[in-house]
Amino acid sequence: MTKTPGYGAILIDPPTDINQQGAGRGASEHYDLLPIERLRELPVPELAAPNCHLYLWSTNSALEESFRLIRQWGFTPRSILTWVKPRIGLGHYLRNATEQLLLATRGRAPVLFKGQPSWTFAPLQAHSQKPAEQFAIIERLSPGPRLELFARRKPESAEPWDYWGNEVPSTISLLNYGWPVPSDFDEQVVAETS
Repeated sequence: MTKTPGYGAILIDPPTDINQQGAGRGASEHYDLLPIERLRELPVPELAAPNCHLYLWSTNSALEESFRLIRQWGFTPRSILTWVKPRIGLGHYLRNATEQLLLATRGRAPVLFKGQPSWTFAPLQAHSQKPAEQFAIIERLSPGPRLELFARRKPESAEPWDYWGNEVPSTISLLNYGWPVPSDFDEQVVAETS
């Protein structure tokens, strides 16, 4: 199940604990959250190709820490894709109707398509589930191979992706880096992906 690192595009929707705990309504009600200190240990630099695009989802209140995390992994922030949601959500100061997908690069990594606007309007689905349109956007912009970390479902795409997370039978293992997920211990999944 362990594959050779060298992804041209890495998509991450981290379960960060930054402003995500609320009285019966925050992300902590839906899944376990991780402190930013633990996310810094994610082996993103080891998984990335020398020339790589990194896509990091961030809530509006976590932008500063998200940019810091990008730089700590050795990437340079380049642009922001704003997901405009069809309804107003929660917020501590303003009611959020957007979420940000931060694009960063390592090495020489120009985009493959120059016509992508900096926003997308897409429907809401289950709590914290990102729009399926993210995969088509990344496939237009970034070379493969592609990896999604903290995946909640198999990527909805005709293009091949690797994916890793607690809620999917992961196609790669990060167990050697200290990041176990249930599929690391599922003998059937390990046998099918070896």
